[in-house]
Amino acid sequence: MANNSTNKQKREHAYMLYVKEGITVFKVLAERVGVTPKTISAWAEEDKWEKRRQNMLLTREEQMQNLLIELEELNNFIKTKKEGRRFADAKEADIRRKLIKDIKELETKASISEVIETARKVVQWLSAIDFEKSKDIANIFNAFIKDNLK
Repeated sequence: MANNSTNKQKREHAYMLYVKEGITVFKVLAERVGVTPKTISAWAEEDKWEKRRQNMLLTREEQMQNLLIELEELNNFIKTKKEGRRFADAKEADIRRKLIKDIKELETKASISEVIETARKVVQWLSAIDFEKSKDIANIFNAFIKDNLK
């Protein structure tokens, strides 16, 4: 019974490393969570890890598009006001500020995801050449990414 709980925790930990830290080399994941690469592969396939990771990124892109559309609509509404009154009132200015803040936050998050994807590709490429060095580089990337997420 305890073994099932431990395996469930390992499975969840492996998935979090895959999604949050961008570690997609199964051998590295297996080593980090204490299972075989074959187990990681089975979990990834059963739980559709790649599709779930892509859906997270797509959702972020869709949200960015929605925010940009809202901002454009607000600006267009302001432009339709009577001449001499084509400026945001207090409520509209507040909404615009919040939209711009949300857009900037979303852009920052997107750039982190790009770093994660680049790190993943570098580690994957290096693991085929020198697996031990790839583990060191993966740890460096992980520390860098964690530091930038603060």
